[in-house]
Amino acid sequence: MIRPNIGTVLVVSVLVLLFLIALGIARTIGHLPELAMYLTEDLFGIILAVFVFERVLAWREERRWVAAKKWMYMILLETIDDLLKHLLPAAVPREETDGETTVYEVTGARVHFGEVVAYSLLRLLVGPDDKDFQSHVFWYAKELESPRYASLAKTALAEAREQIRDTFGSSARLMEADITAMLMNFEQAIVVAMGYVDSAISMRDEQLEDASNLDEESAKQKMREADDQLAFTTSFVVEPVVSSAMKPKAWLEDQLHRREDESPFEYLQVSNPTR
Repeated sequence: MIRPNIGTVLVVSVLVLLFLIALGIARTIGHLPELAMYLTEDLFGIILAVFVFERVLAWREERRWVAAKKWMYMILLETIDDLLKHLLPAAVPREETDGETTVYEVTGARVHFGEVVAYSLLRLLVGPDDKDFQSHVFWYAKELESPRYASLAKTALAEAREQIRDTFGSSARLMEADITAMLMNFEQAIVVAMGYVDSAISMRDEQLEDASNLDEESAKQKMREADDQLAFTTSFVVEPVVSSAMKPKAWLEDQLHRREDESPFEYLQVSNPTR
């Protein structure tokens, strides 16, 4: 059972007693309408003052954490972009021409923290909705050799998940509901992808063990098939991870690109590089 606060009960009792005394005096001297008018004005003034004071305190508290929020957004955005750099090729060759298709590029806009250039933004030119996206990742996995790519992808996924969890643990009170939900979905996609990559690596190892009993030519063929299967599986797994990263990435970029006149105490800004 919740016990009432004695101090609060005492204050309320005194106020009620004073009100009853004032009401009795007003009725005795015939000034009840004036009392009602004065009480209405005083109550309105008190409520208005409390509301304005509360809003000012809330605004000051919000402004107090602006720099910390922007710094947190930048760290999260850098985490997502670093993961994309590990999972995706910067460019892939075109089969029909001697040129190449750019998958992502680092844009000219850079995030500044005060006078220090803290981070260059990544712009994805071929997204997960593109019909050639998985084939680009498959080519990249084979180019790096599928066991190496799978190991690098697994490490990058684990680091991204750890950074997101660290952010939840240290800065959860600074995060809005929207980005929290997006990051939770993103982390869940990472966890699922890590499980699939582990299974694909284990399956490849089992196939190589089976190939050890074959002749040399058959063993090489079995190894190529196992590597191709690993490359295909990892490229298939990467697609939903990149897709789930797009919403938080866009939200974070929007937060970092807000114009200064919309936020008068901005500490972070985006500008073109000076060199």
